[in-house]
Amino acid sequence: MAMKFLRQRVSLRHLRLILALDEERSITRTADRLCISQAAVSKTRSEIEKGIGTPLFEWHGHRLEVTEVGQCVLQSARRIVAELECLSEEFALMKSGMGGVLTLGTRTISGQPFLSRVTAAFKKAHPNVTVQLVDTDLETLMDRLSKGTISLLYGRFDATAAGAGFEAHQVLSDRMLIVASPNHPLTNVRKPSWGDLAKQAWVLIPEGFVGRYGREHLAAELSRHQLPFPTNLIETQCLLLTMSLFQSGDFLTILPEGVAAQLEIRGIARVLNTPPIGAPDSVCLMWRANTAMPPAARRFRDMALELLRADELQRQAEEEGLLKPLRGEAWRFEAVQGVRRQAHTAPATTRRGRQRKTAVSESA
Repeated sequence: MAMKFLRQRVSLRHLRLILALDEERSITRTADRLCISQAAVSKTRSEIEKGIGTPLFEWHGHRLEVTEVGQCVLQSARRIVAELECLSEEFALMKSGMGGVLTLGTRTISGQPFLSRVTAAFKKAHPNVTVQLVDTDLETLMDRLSKGTISLLYGRFDATAAGAGFEAHQVLSDRMLIVASPNHPLTNVRKPSWGDLAKQAWVLIPEGFVGRYGREHLAAELSRHQLPFPTNLIETQCLLLTMSLFQSGDFLTILPEGVAAQLEIRGIARVLNTPPIGAPDSVCLMWRANTAMPPAARRFRDMALELLRADELQRQAEEEGLLKPLRGEAWRFEAVQGVRRQAHTAPATTRRGRQRKTAVSESA
């Protein structure tokens, strides 16, 4: 009976309704979302469950919960609807070029330079596509990726992601470094001790928040040296605020190596001569496995992988001495933004050059 219903009678209307029920977990909200009556929602749900022969949802208090069979049906429904939506976008692409909205999830600091490069290159090639970058907690982003409300996710790949049916490609593996305000006294110390570091004022991400790994690594390292955790502390999640604090006083913080390099180039911070702390931070680009991807998302992913291959060829050429080193990801980020590195003393050097040239002319 269930096989006959699925092969002959199930429709896109049925699939869209159970997907909406899964996301809303309320008949009222589902009716509002689909612009139909609550009775129509209940009737369509009843048709599906009667045809399959088992409930897809069950009431737990005032909330609908998905049954085990329901989860199986939802997975297939997402794939079918995704395929049809991709087909629709492919037709639109053939007719008028790539457009629409591409929604990406991002939960990383260290990977932002690479994400900026790919986004800038993608927008240059496809100016009519609106790119939405959603930055929230990783658990929410992974749930949205599994449901197809975002097409790609850029962040840490862990055991939870591995078990969620995602494919992933590693973009970078970044170390965590201790970074100081540009005029901090410890920037003049050849090799600061952990005792010196523990006495300083720190700016760190609060406990319990995503991005707190640097703080946890610091606590473990201080504990290993039998030192207390710093009490002279400012807590914030905002990197921009941290950089503003660095301009106003002497502080330390912990940042991924790529981000630290950018800030050092700009003169906003200085990397201290201390070993990296904690395990490297692995950042990946993730997408749903065995599910059709919209054309814009597929193109974005392919451009990201092409840039990674180009970077790998660049590194190989540098190692073989065929090209001058580019100072890693931070330089490439600068190049994409159209900002070229200049030493802080460049204006003074230029003036001294002009002064020497004038003196030579006068003596001649």
